[in-house]
Amino acid sequence: MNFKTLNLINPIVRAATETGYSRPTDMQSMAIPQILLGKDIMGFAEKGKEKLAAFTMPVLQLLKKNNPDHNEVRALILTSSGDSAIQIEENFKIYSKYLPLSQLSVFEGILNGTHLAALRKRLDVLIITPGKLLELDQVRYIDLSKVEILVLDETEMMMEKISQADLKKIIGKLPQKRQNIMFAGKMSDEIKKMASAILNNPLEVTAVRKPSVIQDT
Repeated sequence: MNFKTLNLINPIVRAATETGYSRPTDMQSMAIPQILLGKDIMGFAEKGKEKLAAFTMPVLQLLKKNNPDHNEVRALILTSSGDSAIQIEENFKIYSKYLPLSQLSVFEGILNGTHLAALRKRLDVLIITPGKLLELDQVRYIDLSKVEILVLDETEMMMEKISQADLKKIIGKLPQKRQNIMFAGKMSDEIKKMASAILNNPLEVTAVRKPSVIQDT
């Protein structure tokens, strides 16, 4: 199997090939076609570029396919930390190399005139920590009324830093009609509760860990 068999468009396949990817991982093979169909996803996977690409590539393709005439945020990516936000932004930059789409990451401890200017212009992908989003919402810098896709990454770690009430406040600012993608390291009662409140008939995808080879001694 290669990336073209997942129905990804040539600009994204070309960008993936240039990074050294020759074929998709199991997680990518399961998640990408379903995300492209517009389905909600509940994914379980460890940290890594393979997981990030599993939602980055199809999100970019959906944004490219549907290109409405407005200047609001189109895809909202919530993540647990600044380091994670930077890594996600780097992935979006890699796979959007040949696409006319924009992305920006904002997190605690960073906000300058350049960020504020970008938030007032057309922004296809906003990667942000929940705490920073709530902070900016208080000064009305972000309009989330046109969000088409919501991604929650590293959800269990994110929930260690934000209350259910605050997350509910963020979700309440999004349009009801949207696609939702959630990734976590493992299932828990809290993750299950959150998924049932946010996702609509989600497809569950899990990265299968390969067993270690034990050498006889």
